[in-house]
Amino acid sequence: MENINKNGMNNKLLNGVAWGAFFVVLGIGWLTSIAYTIDVTAYIAVGVGIILVAINLARLKGGISLSKFSLFIGLIALALGGAGIIGYSLPLRPTVIVLVGLFIVAEGLKKVTKPKKQLA
Repeated sequence: MENINKNGMNNKLLNGVAWGAFFVVLGIGWLTSIAYTIDVTAYIAVGVGIILVAINLARLKGGISLSKFSLFIGLIALALGGAGIIGYSLPLRPTVIVLVGLFIVAEGLKKVTKPKKQLA
């Protein structure tokens, strides 16, 4: 079943926009690397990270449930790409472990701060 909110925004539409943006970023990065013979991997990673985080923000705003997996991958891409742009290389495994820990903490905090339903 398709997840549609009251405004008519659906997850399939958001996914289509995200995929289109992904191919635009990938194509621009590829053309730039050919034209200027530079490594644009970090910039592509940041672009992908922005797309994945933005689609989850749009889902949240539209009343659609978040995709924790794509949010996680987006944060990894932002962290690794951002570090690459400033000239620092983050190791993949420790970065993933830190982000997994942050997700676990966020889930725990969400459960603790969630208001309890009262029985009538």
